[in-house]
This record gives sequence, structure tokens and C-alpha cells, in this order.
Amino acid sequence: MRTLAPLLLFALAVPSSSRAADTPSPVEWQTLEAALVLAGFAIAKLPIELASVAPNGASPGVEGWTVYGADGQGERIFVFSESEIFRCASRPVKNTETHQCLLRLASVIVHEAWHFRNGRQETGAYTAQIQFLMANHASDAHIAAVQMARDRVLAAIRKAAKAARASLDWPR
Repeated sequence: MRTLAPLLLFALAVPSSSRAADTPSPVEWQTLEAALVLAGFAIAKLPIELASVAPNGASPGVEGWTVYGADGQGERIFVFSESEIFRCASRPVKNTETHQCLLRLASVIVHEAWHFRNGRQETGAYTAQIQFLMANHASDAHIAAVQMARDRVLAAIRKAAKAARASLDWPR
């Protein structure tokens, strides 16, 4: 496996093991390197890898994830090289659409870097991601897509918490 000065990967906080891409292509490495440049030097120093297989139980639109140690600290970030956004950012013809996809890919890395440093809480990770997109003049469509993803994730968390509370109250 090739590594970039500590290369890292991004992803949703999926509590599952993952594996790195078997042999990433030069285009995949170039795409990841370009996204890391956009994400910033401090983030590029994190342990990031490409993964060609999503972790078990990942949501259908997974783009990246963070793996945690037993102590709850982030150990590694994975970027899913088979995601739609990664494929868009990897297109050989560089144009506005490709650049916007690259910004979105970098924002996924920013999101996962937040998890790596701060834990599994989604509100802060999505806030960092959306702020990155806005600061880098991402398209309204990409910002809206991340906002919708945030809303779905937070609604699912609220629903799970409500179900957990209800199960604690049953039977009475």
C-alpha cells in the first residue's frame, strides 16, 4: 500500500472494520492528493487511506469513515474510492464540475478529520464540513446535499435515542 505523508481517509462514523484499497491506481492517488491539498496541511498529516470496499453496515451513499480505537480515539480515516463523488473528482477532464466534486471530496475529509480529532458526534463534523464548503465557494447544490445528509443523520440519531428511551420505560 502506498502512503502519502501520513495519508488518511475520510468516512462516516461507521463502527466497523475496513480494508484499504488493494492497489489504488495513479488516478486515485492523484485525486486523493488533490483533495488533501484543498483540505489543508494540518488535515493532510492525519492517517488517511483509500478504501475500495465500504465497511459492513455502511449507508448506501458512504463517502468516507473514521475508525476508532477501543479508547474511542480516532485511529484512521478512510476515503471510499468507489463513491460517486470520488469518481466525479477523478474524471480526466478537469472543468468546473470536476473542481466542485473535488471540493466536496475535500469536505468529506474535513468531516472525517473532525471525527478523528473530536469523536463520533455528528453536529460538529457537519458544521466543519459545511463551513469548509462555504469558505471555498462550493456550489449551492453540494452545500445543500451536505445539509440534507446532516438532517437525515441527525434525524436518525434522534429517532434511535427516542427508541432507546422508550425501551427503558417499557414495561411500566
